[in-house]
Amino acid sequence: MKRLLAVLLFGLVACTAGGRQANSVTYKPPPPLILVAIVDPTSGTLPDQLHQLGGVVRAGASPGEALVVMLMQAHVAGTYVVRRGDSLSSIAGANGLTLAEIEAANPQFGPLSGRNFGLIYQGEKVTLPDRGAQDPLALVSRAPAGPPLPVLLQAPHEPSNPTDFQQAEYNRTVAANKATNDARIAAWRAEAERAVQPWQSQVTATLDAKAGTMATGTATTPGQALSASIILGVTTLQGLQGRRTLLILGGADGGPGAFAPHSLAGIDLVIANVADPAAGNAWTAAGKSAGAASVSVLDVALTQLQLAQVVNQ
Repeated sequence: MKRLLAVLLFGLVACTAGGRQANSVTYKPPPPLILVAIVDPTSGTLPDQLHQLGGVVRAGASPGEALVVMLMQAHVAGTYVVRRGDSLSSIAGANGLTLAEIEAANPQFGPLSGRNFGLIYQGEKVTLPDRGAQDPLALVSRAPAGPPLPVLLQAPHEPSNPTDFQQAEYNRTVAANKATNDARIAAWRAEAERAVQPWQSQVTATLDAKAGTMATGTATTPGQALSASIILGVTTLQGLQGRRTLLILGGADGGPGAFAPHSLAGIDLVIANVADPAAGNAWTAAGKSAGAASVSVLDVALTQLQLAQVVNQ
């Protein structure tokens, strides 16, 4: 009986509740990219902007990555903060909108975030679209979840006052565990890349098709349109989990509007195709003032050379 108890005790120490070895841990990959890209449909460069975005997706993607492409326009009616007892349906009715219109303007509450539009939380922000405006969302898509995460070996406890033999054994175990972990992570990454390749191909094909068929929009006041689109983009990003990035591909030469304090907190801001250095400096200052995690301003040449690297870093 004592021997049986000893065996059972050893089993409890050696394994976790899920049956995994106690000296192991599940690999935690970097958070997926959550990218909201704003394109300017009023300029003749819309096809170029969409092709540039396709290059970003083609250059790299990860499981669970999300992409929302927004057309820059001034028609965003406002933002509503969810109160206790609210639903998207009740918010739509109170603001003269249909549920479909609310859902279309707020992809962060649907499959993009693993939700089904039926659940919203107090304090979340809901975009209220202008009924007379064109749907600003040109593309909403999310990459598949990818393969199961690998289990990694943890380093053993380092012995205190070890003998030379004990230290050598410890060093050997650490090196062996690292080699095993590196191999498991590399295998997972290779499988993850294969898992998202069909998504990359589908998204880039869609962007290429839109570049060839999407009509140029009616010119609006650039600053007003971009400010409204940024509000919409930030509201979308705030409802999603991951490495949040706001990419502005067109219309940035007019400079930024006024950002509310902390409105870009936790968001990487990337401004592309900037021809005016003064506008670039203004974007950098405004982004940092609004609490952006990082601000990258790329002129036209750097956009061609470095955009994919900057966004996917």
